[in-house]
Amino acid sequence: MRRPLGAALTTLALAVGLLAGTGATDASAERAASTLTVTPDVFVGGQALRFVGQIDGAPNAKLRIETLTNRPGDEWNLRDEIVATTDGQGHFDFEYPGPSNFGIKYRVRTTTNRTSPAALFEPRQQEVVLSLDGGPEQAPGSVVSGADFTIDVDTTPTGRGNLGRPAPPFPGRELALQQRVRVNQWKTVASAQASETGAAQFTLTAGAPGLVAYRIRQDDILTGANEIGWFPSFPLEVTVVAPGGARPAAAVGPIAPAGRPAATGGASYRSPGATPLASQRYQWGPTEWDFAWLGGESLTSPPYRGRTLTGRWIDASDGSGRAAHYNGGLALSSNISEFPGDGDHGTTTLTLQGNPLTYGRWEFRRRIDVFENVGPDYRVLIELVPEKAKDDHCGANTITVADVTFDATKAKLGVSSRRAKRTWKGSRSIPRLGDGPHSFGIEVMRDHITWFLDGESLATVKSKKAAPGVALTPRLSLVGRGQQEMRRTRVLYDWQRAWRLNKQAKKSQPGAKLKAKKLKGAC
Repeated sequence: MRRPLGAALTTLALAVGLLAGTGATDASAERAASTLTVTPDVFVGGQALRFVGQIDGAPNAKLRIETLTNRPGDEWNLRDEIVATTDGQGHFDFEYPGPSNFGIKYRVRTTTNRTSPAALFEPRQQEVVLSLDGGPEQAPGSVVSGADFTIDVDTTPTGRGNLGRPAPPFPGRELALQQRVRVNQWKTVASAQASETGAAQFTLTAGAPGLVAYRIRQDDILTGANEIGWFPSFPLEVTVVAPGGARPAAAVGPIAPAGRPAATGGASYRSPGATPLASQRYQWGPTEWDFAWLGGESLTSPPYRGRTLTGRWIDASDGSGRAAHYNGGLALSSNISEFPGDGDHGTTTLTLQGNPLTYGRWEFRRRIDVFENVGPDYRVLIELVPEKAKDDHCGANTITVADVTFDATKAKLGVSSRRAKRTWKGSRSIPRLGDGPHSFGIEVMRDHITWFLDGESLATVKSKKAAPGVALTPRLSLVGRGQQEMRRTRVLYDWQRAWRLNKQAKKSQPGAKLKAKKLKGAC
């Protein structure tokens, strides 16, 4: 239960509007007599907010939070947790973590179905930018080996980092300066606490010549009702040169992506109609896990809901990119700004650890945004890969759920199975992915694998050995061409979900066959 507050209000209230009622006149009157004020109005997802108000005719009533994502056709979603209890006059005063979604509404509902007015939230996004020796934000630069240099940190940026809507400062928040030592490993080399304005500065001595990447990891804030997860900056790349020396080559090698399925043509995409999700159309049942990114979660937070609430995402980057939560979703971004510019290179990946399935169903809802008109496109890749390295066999047990680019009219699909000693590959026509979010799904059963887009079957492989037969986990990638400059891109995942196989699910419609070939390159 959230603890009530006794402190006086010290910040401006969020604008609160009454929703138009569809019930009886007396119910509308009750809502009109009820109140809700939420403070502060400048906050980030997961930050403790104070809910103060009254629900008319609801003395000593237990309260729950109800949410509305405010899109056409959405309905109110009632959360299970009891957050507070009204007093004898129906008043309430409690804390609850704020959302990270733009434009979402909350209201308070009693267990007897009386409601408060709704509050509309416009949270700020966490951001942190770095500057080398007082230069521009996130601009790479050079330092001389053996010389001192500074890295300035700003957690409330108004420029490239947050487009004029800075997050509030959190004085005293721990800021860890980390150096990239491997593509998926960062080592803390110094730490400091954020100032009253959310700033910090680090002074370092440059080491041996080479390319070094730094980032800031803002620590969790979990005191009281706060549920703000840790948050990383984008990498700041620093070239260390010998006195009078030439610029060295990159010291960190690229991430090796899985092999690309060959395009072989196939069935065309059909309109999803009223059933945009395969999980809904075929009634896949209760989720095993659901990462929804609704509050202040970090990459290592457990799933939002599901039968098995374990697992964390491991990020990796060999270039300019970052993985972090953004606007109620999970974003893989090639650089910090939504404006065109240089500095988009390398590959960024996220891999789930701690909640694999050998057989099951997965679905991912995402959109792709591109902010430049020139340069090669990143590959946007969803895969199922072995959770254990010993089961990988040089990519021989990998399922490609979707391999696309922003302007692609086809999605590449495929599966490699070491036990079958075969690969099945192909491509399917799809709508332009930049037009809005789309849902990619896959069903991995003991006798077949079926791929889905927006609830429609794209392809099917029928074989008792097509599934790799090892514990599989999702890997999400934004794949560059080594360190070549690319089009600035952001991939935003609304959610990632998984289901165990169950007998209650409806049999899916099979898709067109994929072409089989002998497996090569396994080790």
